[in-house]
Amino acid sequence: MSKYDQIIYEVDGILGKIFLNRPKKLNAYTPDMGDQIIDAFRDANNNNNIVAIAFLGHGKSFCAGADKDYLLGNKKSKSGLKIGEDEFISSFVKELALSNKILIGGIKGACVGIGITMLLPFDIRIAESNSMISFPFTKLGILPGLASSYFLPSLVGLNKAKQLILNNSKLTAHEALSIGLINEVVDEGNVESKIDEYIDLYRTINKDVLFKAKQAFSNDCLEEEVQNAINRETNLSKSLNNK
Repeated sequence: MSKYDQIIYEVDGILGKIFLNRPKKLNAYTPDMGDQIIDAFRDANNNNNIVAIAFLGHGKSFCAGADKDYLLGNKKSKSGLKIGEDEFISSFVKELALSNKILIGGIKGACVGIGITMLLPFDIRIAESNSMISFPFTKLGILPGLASSYFLPSLVGLNKAKQLILNNSKLTAHEALSIGLINEVVDEGNVESKIDEYIDLYRTINKDVLFKAKQAFSNDCLEEEVQNAINRETNLSKSLNNK
């Protein structure tokens, strides 16, 4: 029996796959899901045979954002933490950003809030044509986290990043492609097969070359800048909550 009940973790040769697995809730995020993602990610990240790690959604959607029972209600994780107190939201994004593995996000259906911010540090984001990517943070009275104030402008530019957040924007897959938020759009039902195409290519390339090629594009101050973004977002959120 799997030790996970909110994700599915599979290792397929050089690919580690983490599926968000609350399909009846469109894979809405909970702190317990976050803990399970972290555990599986660390296993994959420490596996010398794995070259790439993919995040995917089981069912119709990737992630419908944070579960409102946790976000707007008083529900806590199994360890007694409220959403936002959990490690996934408070600090895990640094591990994503600093991983030498090739990180691939596979988007379909709803990709809302934390669903998209968790993928911003990734190297490649592929979306099925039915995807809808949404930034509902200010409408919900919260601020985006996971160092998105650093990663989002690095992808789409500062002005567009502010527009997406301030306007609670919703983007189709093709709109997201046009601004550089995602890398590729595929037909509905084809995101996993497209990821497999990438993996077939990576099998033909020395993994050390792949890792060094990724490293060549890294900011020398990446860890510091991500931590600064985390601190800024945390402090601003606390100031909102104290009013």
